[in-house]
Amino acid sequence: MNTKEKIFDVSLDLFSKKGYDSVSLREIADNVGIKKSSIYSHYPSKEAILMDIFEYFTDLFEYDELLNSKEFILTADNEILLENPEEFYHMGSEAIKSMFSDEKNLKIWKLIFIQMNYNEKIRVFFQNEILIKPLEFWIGFFTILKEKGIIKKDSNPKLLAKEYYSYPIYLLLEICAKYDDIPRDCLDSFFKEAEEHAKFLLDCVKVK
Repeated sequence: MNTKEKIFDVSLDLFSKKGYDSVSLREIADNVGIKKSSIYSHYPSKEAILMDIFEYFTDLFEYDELLNSKEFILTADNEILLENPEEFYHMGSEAIKSMFSDEKNLKIWKLIFIQMNYNEKIRVFFQNEILIKPLEFWIGFFTILKEKGIIKKDSNPKLLAKEYYSYPIYLLLEICAKYDDIPRDCLDSFFKEAEEHAKFLLDCVKVK
């Protein structure tokens, strides 16, 4: 690991535990084992480190092979979606779980929750990528199931999407608020509970 990577990792660890504003460049340098002035050879400012972390996370969503595979395209002829909606959800859950297997990404999630009220770029990212786009995806999911007669005719796709998606967000907020370093068994429980909720909700509206 080179010095810039160490600065990145140490900064992320400190930011996610103490908050961006509570961490100084001197503290970052001390934890990396370098002089404060040496940081400027890699980053022009503390904010530049934050933006590098943020861009790294943005690229995960944009280029992740699993999340962007053709199996997750919402079309009326997607066989997995139509034949087994639960499996469709499970595949997406596994893709996110794979992303979360890197402790670095968990720390970034926590940092986003902390910083979205203080940084406009992160706030917009959270709105668009964490709230709006996933909600639109699940609205499309339930709309197709309704049009195909898989769920009840009086189902409200938008309301179902909000219910479907809001519970995992709640669970994520809960564990981020509870732990500085999220334990692996807690993360496993998170995905298990989220899938149980998804299955329960789908069972409530599926045509028997």
